[in-house]
Amino acid sequence: MDLLTTAKALAERVEAEATRAGVPVSVCVIDTHGNLVLQHRMNGAPLFSLQISERKAYTSALIGIRTADLVPLTQPGQPLFPLLALAGGRYTAMGGGVPLSQDGRVFAGVGVSGGTTEQDIAIVEAAVR
Repeated sequence: MDLLTTAKALAERVEAEATRAGVPVSVCVIDTHGNLVLQHRMNGAPLFSLQISERKAYTSALIGIRTADLVPLTQPGQPLFPLLALAGGRYTAMGGGVPLSQDGRVFAGVGVSGGTTEQDIAIVEAAVR
């Protein structure tokens, strides 16, 4: 599998979903080593959405679960509470990050940012289906 080709196709699907929703977003794909594969910001997407989409992709790639699923696990007193302070703040528990897997193995993560949390989740989930 060519990860860049996969990332480009996924970014096109994210942009199509975001256009349908009327929400300009940024999308980022990070491999499981934390390396940037692709980053794209649609016209009109907030500039900060680039950094947030990257953190969502990084988190989902390295942790291997949806960032929305991390929210309850990173609250004070919960098992992953310290996670958000690690790696210079690169981890995030904001919804919109999804791990990408093939044959049961995570190979990358994708993050979407620019809308509300619910919009980001809906866009990325639709794009990875």
